[in-house]
Amino acid sequence: MTGYEIINLMLTGASEHGAFNWRFVMEHAVNLLILIGVLVYFLKTPVKNFLVERRGTIGHEIDVAQKTIGAAKSKFEEYSRKLQSIETEINALKDTLRKQGESERGELLRQAEAASETIRKEAKETIELQTERARREIQSEVANLAIGNAETLLRQNLGDADKERYVQEFTKNIGDTKWHQSQH
Repeated sequence: MTGYEIINLMLTGASEHGAFNWRFVMEHAVNLLILIGVLVYFLKTPVKNFLVERRGTIGHEIDVAQKTIGAAKSKFEEYSRKLQSIETEINALKDTLRKQGESERGELLRQAEAASETIRKEAKETIELQTERARREIQSEVANLAIGNAETLLRQNLGDADKERYVQEFTKNIGDTKWHQSQH
């Protein structure tokens, strides 16, 4: 039943005889007031204690929530600072790594250039040594061939008398050379 239906019932019950029955209304109003007074008398302390307890619990929960919010804000600020410092560190590390990479690249290029120059010098020296060796070998072979050809020509064209005369001239030249060396 709704509130309007209850009021309508009271009014219709009070007006059964055609006139408004104030006595019926007053009896019920007094009963209601007595009921409310008894409820207030007996429930006043428990309700008051409940409300005080509830107020304390809510106050405590608000304090805990404020502390939690404060702790969360401080953690947020701390993490924000750390995040900013991490970003700064990351940028510094990137710069450092980039600079190190550039210096290492420069050092590697310098070492490669030095190694290249060393290889060029060694190759040039090797070529010069091989060229000199080949020239000596060729000169030696040419001299050997020339001596061999001269010997062959001399054997073919020289007689015994020419051989004897050359031996005597050679001996005389050797003797003269020794005598001149001893004089000086």
